[in-house]
Amino acid sequence: MGRKHQLAINLAANVTAFAIQLGINFFFTPYLVNTLGKEAYSFFPLANTITGYAGIITIALNSMASRFITFRIQQNDPAGANIYFNSVLAGNTFIALLLAVPSVLSVIFLEHLLNVPPAVLFQVKVLFGLVFAGSLISIVTSVYGVATFARNRLELSSMRNAESNVIRVAVLILLFSAFTPSISYIGIANLVVAMFLAFMNMRYTRKLLPEITIAHRFFRMDAVKELTASGVWNSVNQLSNILMSGLDLLIANIFLGAAASGEFAIAKTVPMFFQSFIAVMVSVFVPELMILYAQGKMSEFRTSLSRSMKFMQILLSIPMGFLVVFGDTFFNLWVPGQDSGMLHLMTFLIILPMVVTTSIETVFHVYTITNKLRIPALALLITGIVNVTLMLAAVRYTSLGILAIPLIGLATGLIKHLTFTPIYAAHVLKEKKTTFYRPILQGFLDFSLVALAAYGARLLLHPASWITFIAAFLITSVVALGANILVTLNRQERVIFRGMVVSGLKKFKIKSS
Repeated sequence: MGRKHQLAINLAANVTAFAIQLGINFFFTPYLVNTLGKEAYSFFPLANTITGYAGIITIALNSMASRFITFRIQQNDPAGANIYFNSVLAGNTFIALLLAVPSVLSVIFLEHLLNVPPAVLFQVKVLFGLVFAGSLISIVTSVYGVATFARNRLELSSMRNAESNVIRVAVLILLFSAFTPSISYIGIANLVVAMFLAFMNMRYTRKLLPEITIAHRFFRMDAVKELTASGVWNSVNQLSNILMSGLDLLIANIFLGAAASGEFAIAKTVPMFFQSFIAVMVSVFVPELMILYAQGKMSEFRTSLSRSMKFMQILLSIPMGFLVVFGDTFFNLWVPGQDSGMLHLMTFLIILPMVVTTSIETVFHVYTITNKLRIPALALLITGIVNVTLMLAAVRYTSLGILAIPLIGLATGLIKHLTFTPIYAAHVLKEKKTTFYRPILQGFLDFSLVALAAYGARLLLHPASWITFIAAFLITSVVALGANILVTLNRQERVIFRGMVVSGLKKFKIKSS
């Protein structure tokens, strides 16, 4: 099957899987907030955030595994692919064993590390223990996820993720309906999903990469060192990302209390959906980019990169621009009883930097594809250190309260992504320094067109119910999508975009079966 058809299938599958996840979270988040209280609810995203800290260690080995294994597969070198695969598997197992000790100690002494209301302390400890257990399983088996990437069969991983979300909801419904509501049930569902994903990843590896054999003889310490040396800067990136956006809930909990962190957790929920969608969309294009680069087809590589940025802008500007205009209405309907005005303001501050990153998100993966990671990693680390320093100072020494956190994140994020990122990306690809400012400006234009269309829909409908809210979204989407396609894509790209959508809808069912 051609690359365009496979890209369309991957796109349709990823969007479908994300829509299922979004629908599930859309209905369950307000239920959990109302049932458990925002203070208790805040510990679930906080637990996930803290487990993400383990990525600082694991990403050095795992971030480059897809690149090295995919290159060996594309170059018909099964022995080399086996060496990298088995070496990563052994390394991940060792890392998981090391992380098990601090995980257990963190759960035991949790009340000394975080502000946890005594009434839910035991439940929160169980939650953290189960989330940590699921994280360790994911670390050990993460290399099995390379299979769908190496064969560019991302529709399989998308359907796997969709199925896992259905399982998550089924477990939660069963537990919440049969027993007294508890935040710990989310940890149980999380563990079940982690085991399911591990099983499915192993199954796909056997199916898509039959040349891979799990055997001690393929382990090479030199391979571990090579992967780690290449990926260490991705670890620095992970640390920097945590400094930029992974410590905000923790800072809110420690310095402002569980109630403030709960409110901020709700405000972050929708932007995190957007961030997940950005990751979903980028993952559609990265395998093709990596394969083209591995094959030395640089002209096609640059064309695919440019096209991916435009498609990202068009699709992602719609939900972000709409929420900026309708945020207060959304929160009034979604979590009634909460401060919708404050939630809307915090959400807007969190979303605004994403307008920039969405336009050039695919470019970030060029650093991994070209194995040029050191300088961007150091730049992001410096930005992250500045971000946390200013955030702590603002929380401690100003009267901004919880608003200090998204305000500082907005300032540091915009400065970094409007200065270093576009200039260095152009340098890596040997383009003009101003090359990536055009897509950034185009992204702001797309976002502005969506916001303008949303404002018109607001004046027309004055939505105060879910029916009128959804109607406003549909009107905004149709108008803004048409406008963005006209102003962003050239004639050939419009044909490709339309063909991708039509081909994906027609072939997705056949391919996934």
